[in-house]
Amino acid sequence: MIESFFFDFDGTLQGFDNHQISESTTEALKILKQKNKKIYIATGRNLVDMPEHVFEYSFDGYINNNGGMCSDEKRETFYVEYINPSDIEALLKYDETNPFAFSYMTNDKFSINRINERVEKSFAYFGMEVPNVVEPRDLPKDNIMQMNFFVDEKEEKYLIENVLKNSIGTRWIEYFADINPKGINKMKGIERMANKHQLDLNKTMAFGDGGNDITMIQGCKIGVAMGDAKDNVKELADYVTTSADDHGIWNALKFYELI
Repeated sequence: MIESFFFDFDGTLQGFDNHQISESTTEALKILKQKNKKIYIATGRNLVDMPEHVFEYSFDGYINNNGGMCSDEKRETFYVEYINPSDIEALLKYDETNPFAFSYMTNDKFSINRINERVEKSFAYFGMEVPNVVEPRDLPKDNIMQMNFFVDEKEEKYLIENVLKNSIGTRWIEYFADINPKGINKMKGIERMANKHQLDLNKTMAFGDGGNDITMIQGCKIGVAMGDAKDNVKELADYVTTSADDHGIWNALKFYELI
């Protein structure tokens, strides 16, 4: 029997059509809580960039920055990992002669170095406001938890292999890639949460739609891909449900007779 549930946020808990958590998903979460199940968010978003209404659902914990930050039900962080400062220095040097748009997340803010069409499309896709432009050379280099590179896959590959050698990239939409320290992924975050809350990993279920969800879809006992997930995610899932806007979470939980 599944006891703990891990949900990606964008495209999973919250659909892309209206950027809201649907009534069916809200009801499903309510039923799981009534059954004394544990529910968690596992997202690429920073904790401070989560919509405030999310915290009304009484999640038991939050895995943010693709596993690089773990917090309890009170949003008190018990684990965080930062990108290697030498990678940040190398990036800034590269950007002097090969300028491109990138954003960076610290414990308390989300900033970006420049805005272009790719950036504007990305934030519109998620229903978020474009963050303030800040010169990254004026910021500390030792407190950046995650970055977004607004580049194509070819340039992302070059940057990871030749510039940020202590970091990894994952991509879940075409406009950008998430950049995290090597060894960070959502399943590692789930393992840390399981250790903190004494969860049985053989009784876990994960829901997601993007490349950054693959580790938890494969690592949990049951992995569910949303209906509009990328093909490489669907291929690795135990079950493919409908989209977030088409009752995907509700339908998957019903399929497994969990609600």
